Amino acid sequence: MYSISRINTFNTCEYEYYNTYIKKNRGIGNVYSEVGTWIHDTIEDAYRQQNFSKSELIDGLHVKLMELDFLGIDFPNDSIKESFTKDVDAFMKSFSLLDGEFTLEKMFITNINEDIILLGYIDAIQKDRDGKYHIIDWKTSSKFTGKKLQEAGRQLLVYKLGIEQNSDIKVESVKWAMLKYIYVCWVQKNGKVKKKMVNRGKLIKDMRKAFEKDMLNSGMDDIEVQLLLAEAENNNNYDNLPEVIKEKYWTEDCFVEYDSSEDQMQEMKGYIIDTVSAIQNKHVDDESDWNPVDFKRDGTFYCNTLCSHRMSCNFIKDWNSKNKSRGLF
Repeated sequence: MYSISRINTFNTCEYEYYNTYIKKNRGIGNVYSEVGTWIHDTIEDAYRQQNFSKSELIDGLHVKLMELDFLGIDFPNDSIKESFTKDVDAFMKSFSLLDGEFTLEKMFITNINEDIILLGYIDAIQKDRDGKYHIIDWKTSSKFTGKKLQEAGRQLLVYKLGIEQNSDIKVESVKWAMLKYIYVCWVQKNGKVKKKMVNRGKLIKDMRKAFEKDMLNSGMDDIEVQLLLAEAENNNNYDNLPEVIKEKYWTEDCFVEYDSSEDQMQEMKGYIIDTVSAIQNKHVDDESDWNPVDFKRDGTFYCNTLCSHRMSCNFIKDWNSKNKSRGLF
């Protein structure tokens, strides 16, 4: 029996797959997965209890980060840590429960074909006020693009297939709740609503030019505008900004829907079938048959930061040693 994360691991790094699933080496966590798991658990507790304290959520986040720092599990650098913490802090400060009925951590089994079965857990299934069902996956990662978008999207499609195979539920949409981001919204001259995705911790910074333009066009003095924007950026909200801004702009939680058309469902099934075939054609007794990441093509961020075997993998150790001696990093 497989899982979609297991399938994706093979396509990310065969050698990591070999270490994890053939040799059964657990490895170590990384800061993103550890914080992500804590946030998932915290959100689920809030929905189950229908009660939460924002201050306790924020305090809990910082305690978790201190625990990880003590264990030597940290971000790649201080700048990334600061940005991530600001984004998640801002999410916790504005966190509220969504409307509807929720089923949390739903286990499912999906039959891809007669020979391939996938097991997994869905973060949340929302039944909205209209009786429609939506699959929601909480994400603390950066927004997806290109290959990563499709990889993450296949996971949502597996969830949809599993639910629909084992119940009479028809899933209306599959989407990510991108917790680090928020939509800033406004109505354009053509009457259509424009949404801009910005980092929660940089709400004013990312919108500053637009706010500045609107404030100046309203007749405000430039010095006053700059002082108000500096205060707003420091507070990361526009509570102190004039009505010309408050009346025009509003914010919404950032949900990103993935295409769940039949074509995408078939692509997902083909991807899984092809991957399982490739896995089964590997020699479990021959470690050399399991290839590491192509560092020149894929870089080393994953290996040095995310891989659970980054402290023991000789491939990344050798690569780092050779390139450090050349002064490449």
